[in-house]
Amino acid sequence: MKLLTKGSFILASASPRRMELLAGWGLSFNSVPSGVDESLRHGETPRKYVKRISLAKAAAVAEIYPDAWVLGADTIVSIDNQILGKPDDKGSAEKMMRLLSGRKHDVFTGFSLVRKTGALLEQGVVRSAVVFREVSDEEISWYVHSDEPYDKAGGYAIQGRGSLFIREIRGSHSNVMGLPLSELFDTLKKISVVHFEGKQGGQ
Repeated sequence: MKLLTKGSFILASASPRRMELLAGWGLSFNSVPSGVDESLRHGETPRKYVKRISLAKAAAVAEIYPDAWVLGADTIVSIDNQILGKPDDKGSAEKMMRLLSGRKHDVFTGFSLVRKTGALLEQGVVRSAVVFREVSDEEISWYVHSDEPYDKAGGYAIQGRGSLFIREIRGSHSNVMGLPLSELFDTLKKISVVHFEGKQGGQ
């Protein structure tokens, strides 16, 4: 039995991790990066930021493909009331690793589903807590000299070398990778975007 979408489905992202997570369902979809400005606004909380950016991504792609269901998502790391984006260079990656070492931080992913001229259908924000063990200077140097940190929120990836630093994850594991799959699937079912072959809902 296949999992199908009711019409065309687009992921408004070029993230290999998000594409891999969605593909794991056996779902048919296209990937279209949005190119939106992801700059943080003054005083913006992590929840407000990921909701705003995920919606902006979905709405931008929905303008181009008005008949498609469009999913936008954004993931950030937060610690000490700071939002950690993607490190620009080795220095910023090293700074992030030292900040996270031996401590708990939060990972927020916001997702938005849009169809036709930017009309919002559903939004969600999921938070997971991640605990790092103490990371040595040698380990930090090894890590920041790899290619892994530089397109990842918070400068690490749990599915790669960064997994060596993680002591514990509280909450959704896939959320830390970039998509909270269980919560997303519940939302897609609720608005009848997905259905099992032969059991299509009546929206």
